[in-house]
Amino acid sequence: MSWKGQKFPLQPGSSPGTTSGGRTFQAPAGFRDSPESALNVGEVVNSTYTVRRELVRGDGGSVFEVWDMLVERAAVLKLAWRDPGTPSLVAEARRCSAVAARGNAAATVFGVGNHRSAEYLAGEYVEGVTARDHLRAIAASGARPSASELVTLVLAAARALASVHQAGFAVGDLAPETVLITGEGRVVFGRFSLGQVAGLGPAGVCLAPEVVTGARSAADPAAVAAIDLYGLGALAIELALGQPLFAGDTIKAVMFGHVHQRPPALAEVRTDLPVELADLVAELLAKDPVARPLDAASVVEQLEIVNERAQAGRRSVRVLIVDDDGDRVRQLWSAVRRAHPRSQVDAARDGREAAGKLTRDRPDLVLIDATLGAMNTGMNALELIMYARGLDEMKGALLVVTGDGMSDGDAVMLAQFGARLAGGRARVAETVGRMVREVAALPRVTGARRTLVG
Repeated sequence: MSWKGQKFPLQPGSSPGTTSGGRTFQAPAGFRDSPESALNVGEVVNSTYTVRRELVRGDGGSVFEVWDMLVERAAVLKLAWRDPGTPSLVAEARRCSAVAARGNAAATVFGVGNHRSAEYLAGEYVEGVTARDHLRAIAASGARPSASELVTLVLAAARALASVHQAGFAVGDLAPETVLITGEGRVVFGRFSLGQVAGLGPAGVCLAPEVVTGARSAADPAAVAAIDLYGLGALAIELALGQPLFAGDTIKAVMFGHVHQRPPALAEVRTDLPVELADLVAELLAKDPVARPLDAASVVEQLEIVNERAQAGRRSVRVLIVDDDGDRVRQLWSAVRRAHPRSQVDAARDGREAAGKLTRDRPDLVLIDATLGAMNTGMNALELIMYARGLDEMKGALLVVTGDGMSDGDAVMLAQFGARLAGGRARVAETVGRMVREVAALPRVTGARRTLVG
């Protein structure tokens, strides 16, 4: 119920529906139609929460970012509207708590209270961006989510959806505007965000085909799981392509697409994506809810396998350590392994052994001891680098001389061949880690692997 028609104090010299002195009667602060904020910046609630700013106004109340003075952390406070008939926030608190107990798809509830005769709900401030803003940022950069990023995002959304269903609730609308993504890859749905994100997308209607045609009701407990799975598929399409599953000038045109048109085939539009992911999304978007996966938990299981395959297919970093000191080799080997999960490490005791491994294994990073060859007539560090630069197999590889013992003249030659000098033995793990991660971020540009016969 709105404030309109209620008996509130009027501005001096005015009456309902009239103006006085050029001013129109306005609802008092705290009512849904009031232009004034229900809480002021700096106001303290329950001797605990200091108001920082108003975030958003929704159906249930106004949401504020606050500072919890007792435990010194950011939080949110949702203050219910003062309009008669406004529902209690307790039901929302219980709903979020039930989902949060089964995962991280909901904001954590800190407590429920009363402030100046208005009910409030305090909880976790979830810092992140909506999927819509995430897509806009990607579009602005001229790129699109990589295959690995897309699988990770869809998997995170599926896990969040599974926890919601396990708690006995439904999301209802998985539009990009209702999905909050944190920097850690966590997904929180608007209905369980304590009002920080909208619970409904801009369409304001459920677009699952069976709901549009009236075959099933969105409120039917037996239908909500399949409806949410369809929404997950639609979200996956929009994340992958940067555009809605079906577009139209009117909501009727959009609804027509969801009922009658075939969804785009991801395997054809995004050939870089795993075929298994494209097939799973197609199943989620089946017009017949019976043809969709059984539940969100089964979707999570399938996506975890797809994700594992995708991660296994990502490039590894091959590192060759050229050093005759076993202790130093062991130290560098450990540093490389700690720097990247898919690092492959090999070692050579001298230049001759290293030369053979350069052509055979094509390492991305070669760590060469500065004193190589000092005690014998074998290749020294500079000669090995000159040899490596002459190989097609080593184009784009990073060559680094480690430790001390390189003369100034050799250091100049080193730079001419595009190699680096990492002097000293201190903080080896940090130095090597930076180089390994640098190499891992680059595309592989080495030449074709040679095949040895005989």
